Amino acid sequence: MQVIIDTDPGIDDAIAILYALRHPGVEVLALTTLGGNVGLNVTTRNAGRIVTLAGVPTPVHPGANAPLGREARSETAIHGDDGLGGVVFPEPALAPSDEPAVEAMARLLRAAPEKTIDLHCLGPLTNIALLLEAAPDAAARIRRVIAMGGAIDEPGNMGPRAEFNIAHDPDAAARVFSAELDITLIPLDATRQLRADAAYLETLRATGTEAAVACADLIDAYFTQTEHQAKGSESRPLHDPCVPLLACHEELFRTEDRSLEVELETGALDPGPNPIRVAMGLDADALRARLRDGLAG
Repeated sequence: MQVIIDTDPGIDDAIAILYALRHPGVEVLALTTLGGNVGLNVTTRNAGRIVTLAGVPTPVHPGANAPLGREARSETAIHGDDGLGGVVFPEPALAPSDEPAVEAMARLLRAAPEKTIDLHCLGPLTNIALLLEAAPDAAARIRRVIAMGGAIDEPGNMGPRAEFNIAHDPDAAARVFSAELDITLIPLDATRQLRADAAYLETLRATGTEAAVACADLIDAYFTQTEHQAKGSESRPLHDPCVPLLACHEELFRTEDRSLEVELETGALDPGPNPIRVAMGLDADALRARLRDGLAG
């Protein structure tokens, strides 16, 4: 499976990326970054730090710094000023590429056989919307988009009905949803079911592998950064890791077809004309085991 990971790392982004980079069935062709959880300079540096820790040389291409026609709003209260909750990662072994994200995506898609590259979207969909505008022929070659974002029946985390990735750039999400791409969306309805508690962190640390231990430290930082919001919760959701987990273990997710559109004022998802495959449930125990084994492999 060949993938481009579009990302704004981000604590849970980092866990998802480490899992994908270490999975023997996934070939990550590039990381494309954008401003989202934190600003573009920080997310791009973090992408390079994650790649370096994983030991899998992967080019990093900087992309959009802000949403389409809107002010950026970061989530440093959750992810920390450095985006990784203060967890120590090595400095990037390689500088980010001079080739911008959209140009890199277009080049990779045009060079590969049609419908052979997937996009794993862990943040707002700004870069994908810009690809659709700048290189529609290349975008048409995407095999599948798997994106974490939105809230269907669950309450949002950016207001009563809106989730951060969609609400950060609802205009971009609306463009992507209406582009007739093969899209699987993983909303809060599913991601909140995949949770990590203190016992799970110990199983990660017990593997002794650098990637698994780093992920345990990241989740521990997630506890610290969000404890004022979590009201005593003893576990934290693993949102973005659901993207590569679904790509590799779709049988462990319950998906259904929905028709949706994006409400541009708030980023909420409403019934609409765009057919989207949506993950509404998952086998949490089995997926936690797959995540641990992948990080330890």
